[in-house]
Amino acid sequence: MTCSRSPKRHFCPRTAARIITLFFIGLADMYSAKATAQISPQSAADGWARCEGSDPDLSIPACTALIQSSPNPPGPDDAENQAVAYNSRGIAYDTKGQHEQAIADFNQAIALKPDYAGAFSNRANARASMGQFDLALADFNQAIALKPDDPSAFTNRGDAYTVMRRFDLAIADFDRALQLKPDSAEALNSRGIAHDDQAQYDEAVADYTQAIALKPDYAEALSNRGNAYADQAQYASAIADYTRALQLNPADAPSSYNRGVAYLATGQLDRAIADFGEAIKLRPNLAEAYNRRGFALHSKGTEAEAIADFDQAIRLSPQFAAAYKNRCLSRAVAGQLAPALADCNQSLSLRPNDPASLETRAFVYLRMKNPEFAIADYNSALTIDPRSAASFYGRGLARQMAGDPSEAAKDIAAAKMYEPGIDAQFAKWGITPQ
Repeated sequence: MTCSRSPKRHFCPRTAARIITLFFIGLADMYSAKATAQISPQSAADGWARCEGSDPDLSIPACTALIQSSPNPPGPDDAENQAVAYNSRGIAYDTKGQHEQAIADFNQAIALKPDYAGAFSNRANARASMGQFDLALADFNQAIALKPDDPSAFTNRGDAYTVMRRFDLAIADFDRALQLKPDSAEALNSRGIAHDDQAQYDEAVADYTQAIALKPDYAEALSNRGNAYADQAQYASAIADYTRALQLNPADAPSSYNRGVAYLATGQLDRAIADFGEAIKLRPNLAEAYNRRGFALHSKGTEAEAIADFDQAIRLSPQFAAAYKNRCLSRAVAGQLAPALADCNQSLSLRPNDPASLETRAFVYLRMKNPEFAIADYNSALTIDPRSAASFYGRGLARQMAGDPSEAAKDIAAAKMYEPGIDAQFAKWGITPQ
């Protein structure tokens, strides 16, 4: 049945490696007169170093201290310094996912310095992260108007257009960014994602490859190229890219997860289970990783462990139709037929007419020795997916059970034509021809 096939796709919303690439504007807009009257020059210098550093937990208190030490009301130079401090603190908040606080700080920076292109761009990124794309685009437009030669602003606006699926505008922005900075690995990576999301895989791989040539340690581009290879079922190339990305960034949960999907697709079940486990360790609330690991465990025949993973996936995501469908199958194989049927019904309530859930429920009916209901579900599944070997084979067995050997033989022959080993799969699940 469809749920027995290895799933193709990756960590959800492309958010795997990125959704909005944040090229925050901070140091480029700093001003030289950073010392304040309230603190010594050395203390001010140390404060600015922490404020504009890469650790948000150090940046936030350092920026706050600098803001609080400024005169009130500020003079012209103080206003510029305060604007940079608010902008830097906003970046730190946004890095921590505290987007509302970030926007409040970017608002302050813009109020103090209305021509602060970097603050507009950063506020746009925060708004895009919250799904406020109309407001984000307005900010990106203002940032570009203030600083039309800034390639990162075009790249960021292009990222927003990609998430909005306005691909022509996205690619135009990435092209413009590359005109301004031909060696921008970030713009190439982002343009690759826009191509990938349109199933333009050759163009996507070309962009990712060029980005990696410019920046060999670009883990995100390696992971994204791996996604493009996996989309084309080029799993060996995908696994190589995910592996390199993980060598560069061992804490990259999306690459662990995506490599697990590729291993699962190629039948490397133990490696898939290990990768899904690593993704779970890094992101304990990742329901999809529990679902995929459960599927791999089911494929090994360890139904109790598989069911436990599907249970956890459903606890984390109660509307997770695929997890209900997969738990239905595992429970059916384990002989837990009543709860299996309830799971399939729940999956179909969430995704009506899903062929995978229909053929899985048909399998439950087959195990219940209810050929009439099984045939009805297999018929519905085949209407949607007319080349499903599992549906043909299951319907053939149901027709045997119903006393129709001629039609049963036709279905079983069709199933073996589409998937020669389908009989072995059903035998593994405890169902064989009469």
